[in-house]
Amino acid sequence: MLMKLCLAAIQLLLIAMYVPAVSAAPLQSYKEGELIVRFKNPQKAAKSVSLQKSSIIRKFQRLPVHHIKLPAGVSVQEAVASFKSDPNVLYAEPNYRVRKSVVPNDPNYGSQWHLPLISAPAAWDLFAGTRAVGSIIVAVLDTGMAYSHPDLAPNVWVNSGEICGDGIDNDNNGIIDDCYGANFGSTTQASGDPWDDDTADSHGTHVSGIIGAAGNNSVGGAGINWAARIMAVKFLHGPEGMGDLIDALRGVEYALSRGAKIINMSFEVDEDSGSLRDAITAAENAGVLVISAAGNVGLNLDQTAIFPASVRSPVNIAVAASTSSDTMPSYSDYGRHTVELAAPGGFATGSADAVLSTVWLDNGATLYRTTAGTSMAAPQVAGAAALIWNLHPGLSAVQVKARILNGVDQVAAFAGKTITGGRLNLEKALNALDIPTVFDVSPYQLNWNGGSITVKGANFGVSPGSIALAGTTMTVSVWNDTQITAVIPQNAQSGTVRVNGQGSGFPVTIVPLITLSASSVSGVAPLTVDLTAEIRSAASITKYEWDLGEGIFKAIPGTTSQITHTFVTAGTYYVRFRITDNTGNIVVESLTITATAETATLPSAPESNGYCFIATAAYGSYLHPHVRLLRDFRDTRLLTNAPGRAFVSLYYRWSPPVAAVISEHDTLRILSRWALTPIVLLIEFPLMTLMFILLSAVAGLACANRNKSYHVRLTHSLFK
Repeated sequence: MLMKLCLAAIQLLLIAMYVPAVSAAPLQSYKEGELIVRFKNPQKAAKSVSLQKSSIIRKFQRLPVHHIKLPAGVSVQEAVASFKSDPNVLYAEPNYRVRKSVVPNDPNYGSQWHLPLISAPAAWDLFAGTRAVGSIIVAVLDTGMAYSHPDLAPNVWVNSGEICGDGIDNDNNGIIDDCYGANFGSTTQASGDPWDDDTADSHGTHVSGIIGAAGNNSVGGAGINWAARIMAVKFLHGPEGMGDLIDALRGVEYALSRGAKIINMSFEVDEDSGSLRDAITAAENAGVLVISAAGNVGLNLDQTAIFPASVRSPVNIAVAASTSSDTMPSYSDYGRHTVELAAPGGFATGSADAVLSTVWLDNGATLYRTTAGTSMAAPQVAGAAALIWNLHPGLSAVQVKARILNGVDQVAAFAGKTITGGRLNLEKALNALDIPTVFDVSPYQLNWNGGSITVKGANFGVSPGSIALAGTTMTVSVWNDTQITAVIPQNAQSGTVRVNGQGSGFPVTIVPLITLSASSVSGVAPLTVDLTAEIRSAASITKYEWDLGEGIFKAIPGTTSQITHTFVTAGTYYVRFRITDNTGNIVVESLTITATAETATLPSAPESNGYCFIATAAYGSYLHPHVRLLRDFRDTRLLTNAPGRAFVSLYYRWSPPVAAVISEHDTLRILSRWALTPIVLLIEFPLMTLMFILLSAVAGLACANRNKSYHVRLTHSLFK
């Protein structure tokens, strides 16, 4: 019975091993048959060899890219390789798929806790927005907008160049009746209707309400800017809110062409896209701010990039999410050198700790819902930028960004997770001054030797002032209002780079410099080596750890930067030294130690002696008769053929440390002699030893069969 159960279990295991795993089909990450290409010389694009069989779908006016249609039968990968080989092509990339930032989904209603948290009521006491002609337009690149929503209708941007509903392209931009925005991607020809009607969560409408739901109107909730002008730019479609990168680019160009000053991008692209970078550069050239959701996968964007949040641009603001208790939710992406600040995004969709805003669900039966995510955090910053710009229309895009960064509330949860270490404060941003603000430092990590850095930001002034890292003044070679080149001196400490000692700075890490050396990096085992680590650091070292070839770091009591170690057996050892300083920097340095066996060149003659390490330890002398017998067998039988030589070589690698232990313990020496006795007998009396082994095996099998029948009966009797 037991045997049958075992066999059945083995059969089930084998079946399970060969059943194919069932998994969802991967989503295509780009659109087949199309590319996005930037030519070095656009005027010669038509003459490019790579275009001979392809065609141009679209040329952009403000973006330096072409939308290319590939011939039938040509894969995207083949086309990318072909275009990249063209000397007139700067880059070629697939028309990537784009998705809205995915959010947790637990339906429920809550209150607008996010508004008092960011001091919105105090800000509204100063200014709540204006619908005056020429006021700031915010373009929402998303799933569209329910522009007849009672809380949004008063603040919907209206295209003054169109006569709504006449079926004519009055402003000659190629889109008929684009009164409230445009719809890209549903058809080849852009539509003038950006209504948010085909997504599962009314994402774009929710984002729009956070920015600018009408306030103080006795209807629903309030947006950040009570009188914003919201332009709906729809390019995400379907229940999952998916779209093509090319349509995002078309949306950016549309927003720029129609006068948007802020573009909210609550979506994600996993791939680094040159065209998306160019789109943000086009926004920068037009003086337009871009607000990007950091993403909802819990990633450190310093290590794993998500776009557009990871695009380092003076006009791009990447936003992480915060909760009602000023913590960072686990889903929120972050980055000490990538994400500017946090803003309320909530904990889970439908919970009380989620952001309440406008939606259009169930054919308009549901007009409000709480939703969580960095998609909800980004539009709060977009609304803040619109409010600042409405109040101070003479500011530049980088000055608006500087005021937002300078106005954050410093919160412990965001220190080390965002550039500012803070969360949006609307009142402080509205009242902030135009003081020096550092947006980016490149490189932001240097070693003890220091080096040159480039600092980008706003309000530096045209005359050179002072720039310092953690209080250490730097030498300046280039200085203008938005960029500085300076040199960090040797032995500086990690800290924040600030200009003229004011405003929001940028974190720079100075990592210790380690030089690891050894008294000898090679020799015969056992090899004793003195290891020394020379450390150059302005910070205090809090932990010293060594990995002496075992693959594991250990803090050895009483040992810091020097250690003596014996490598007993032959082999190659990867030695590592790791330190941690008081600012959290971890630095590792390594070197390789090679210990060779004394028998690296194995003797082939019988006169070689002294190499049977374990036998010598067991019998006490290499002159013992049994040791001589084993040596002779080695020399006459094993070293005369390839398998034997391989076995001897392996034996010499692991036997010396074992022999060292055996020689120090009498009990182990006795046990070793017992273990070696059958081998000695087999060499000296091979025939007799084989007969003894055979008889022992037969006797053992008989005993096993007798015991087996007994157990069968016993088991059977238990079931009677």
